Amino acid sequence: MPETVKQKILLVGCGDIGTKLSSLLSPAKFECWGLRRNTKELPAAVAVITADVTDEKSLRVLSTFAFDVVIFTLTPGEFSDERYNRVYVQGTKNVLNALDSSSIKRIYFVSSTSVYGQVNEEWVDERSTTKPLSFSGKRLLEAEDICKMHMAATTIIRFAGIYGPGRRRLINDVLAGKGSPAIYSNRIHRDDCAGFIAHLLQQGNETIEECYIGVDDEPVLLTDVKAWVAKQLGCDAPMENKASGKGSKRCSNKRLMASGYCLQYPTFREGYSSMIGSNLKE
Repeated sequence: MPETVKQKILLVGCGDIGTKLSSLLSPAKFECWGLRRNTKELPAAVAVITADVTDEKSLRVLSTFAFDVVIFTLTPGEFSDERYNRVYVQGTKNVLNALDSSSIKRIYFVSSTSVYGQVNEEWVDERSTTKPLSFSGKRLLEAEDICKMHMAATTIIRFAGIYGPGRRRLINDVLAGKGSPAIYSNRIHRDDCAGFIAHLLQQGNETIEECYIGVDDEPVLLTDVKAWVAKQLGCDAPMENKASGKGSKRCSNKRLMASGYCLQYPTFREGYSSMIGSNLKE
């Protein structure tokens, strides 16, 4: 019986999502390599490439590999235009320039719904106009375009409001009594981010779309989320904050669901119930 040929996957910026993703992929079918500056915390199942996407010299080692799939799950380190440009725009360009392009079958780039500039509670899907208002959205859109120019097929995944283990900002805000304006928010659990990418990796290439919005089933007012979380925590709901410079849009996950993926956490209720139940004592 012939031996199964493993897909060789490069996880660029192998942090929270990339590490979780690696745990979902069968070692019999996938060989995962993680590229990041600090590789000490990578699981044993992930082969290590110690490099910095902003340092072209450190990336020269990539030319010695032949990867089938490249997955970008980058994080900027700080919320500034300079870092977003260095990590997402220049970093993505540096990695793709360093790789042996001839072997790559597909690129996945994890982006954000911040590339959409709609602010009046409109429904947004993958066909909606991308006119980002923030520097973060503008830089991510630049990085998306860099990937699209590569000879390999490219799939963009635009996640919104990622939460989950270690991402307790909203819970901490509720406990601190920090209010929010009544604007629509969109979110997805970390496990569903990794789960959806793993789902796509196991599909035939011909069934994969060029872009997906990664959100759960329910866009919801941020004030409603905080009120619900406060009730579970047994504390007072924060007062609504009327002042807001942020837009309000509702993101559709119809294309994600049409792919056949089944959300582990269909709404914020399931996701935050899990976090509150397991992590409240932290």
